Amino acid sequence: MGILFSKIKSTNERINQSINQSINQSSNKQEDQIMKKLVIFISATMFCISSMAAVSSSNWVVTGNARISCEKINLGISKVRIVLENGHKLIVPIAKLESYSVNGLVFDKKILYKNGKSTGQIAFMQLLKKRGNLCLYRNVEFNRDPITPLESYDGFYVYNGEELYLGLDKKSMPNAFMFFGLKLSYR
Repeated sequence: MGILFSKIKSTNERINQSINQSINQSSNKQEDQIMKKLVIFISATMFCISSMAAVSSSNWVVTGNARISCEKINLGISKVRIVLENGHKLIVPIAKLESYSVNGLVFDKKILYKNGKSTGQIAFMQLLKKRGNLCLYRNVEFNRDPITPLESYDGFYVYNGEELYLGLDKKSMPNAFMFFGLKLSYR
């Protein structure tokens, strides 16, 4: 009986050891899986935080070769008042301003053309779409009719670089908008 008890006791010890080893191995696998998930979660969180910090302001101005991110832009008749992101204020002559962006809308300085000829006047036109060297712009214009002088309308132009490529009218607008991949809608 003593030998039988010792064999049963040694067998029980071996069974307990193998059970403990398998429990330890399975808990180690679970811990490894939890650690991997935690590392992935922390990495994703850090990536999101860094991408949010890298987003620049949607308001900017270009003067000469410098692009300046800013908090606020006020256009006057002859000067542009700029509030920088750090709170400093700048005043720039409008003649030195090349382009600017407010709330994601980009405005470029362009020479106005009427009936295919340069008027010598300059306007900041909203860039709607770019395709290759051609850019589609919108310019808010006012009626020259003395009866309704404050009534505005949108003029659309296609520029190739700095030169006017095409002034759009009601007949050419649908094809030009289709060319640029835009949907035409009237207001």
